[in-house]
Amino acid sequence: MSFSINTSLGSMGLTRSINLAYSGFMRSMERLSSGLRINRASDDPAGLVISEQLRSQIASLNQEIQNTSALITKYQAGSSTVSEMRSRLTELRTLAVGAANEGGNNEYTQAAYATTADHIVNEYNRTLTTADYNGSNLLDGSEGSLADIDALEDIDLSTAESAQASIAVIDEAIAELDQVQTNLGATQKNELESRRSSLEVTAQNLTAAESLIRDTDFALEFSNMVGESIRLQASLAMMAHLNVTSTGVLRLFGGTS
Repeated sequence: MSFSINTSLGSMGLTRSINLAYSGFMRSMERLSSGLRINRASDDPAGLVISEQLRSQIASLNQEIQNTSALITKYQAGSSTVSEMRSRLTELRTLAVGAANEGGNNEYTQAAYATTADHIVNEYNRTLTTADYNGSNLLDGSEGSLADIDALEDIDLSTAESAQASIAVIDEAIAELDQVQTNLGATQKNELESRRSSLEVTAQNLTAAESLIRDTDFALEFSNMVGESIRLQASLAMMAHLNVTSTGVLRLFGGTS
């Protein structure tokens, strides 16, 4: 067995083993602490590029999901407004039926029916022009609105005859609201909610794919860390043993001089 004083080949080999084990140990520690298998381009260049592309797609999908959710909320607001207007028409029709009771109402009762009906009609028409979502009108047929509902006109409960004619007008308005409500509900359920569900599934699948590429497998990485720790400790122990052996040999030379 050769022994060299100027250059210790054994120490050089052990030093390299220690450096490799230490680097592997610290790499595993970094991955475990960050939760990421890829922390820099040198960890996996191709994997990093693919991961970033997937993240870009996921971010776009998440924004589209938010946009669709906001549109669903707009439809829900429109549907709630239409439901409230439908309730007013039901109340108005009840008044009209009462006002159409020829011979059963006196002058004051007929006037009360007419006054109450006027208030309901005014509130109904006001709702058409003021109902909005985030600054966009909902039901007046303008750009961005969800429906174009006609204003309520020709409602007169001052006489039994005019009240009877008003019932037909109210029924037409009720049929219009029912059709609008059907369209709003069908669009929300069959288009918007279906689209959002599809986007969420796609985003979930891409997130899972990106996680497989970039995230740390904790069980595997912890096993690697333990292995590197054992190799590091063994290399350090061997280095100490080698130093002891070298010192002993030098002492032998000193003893013979």
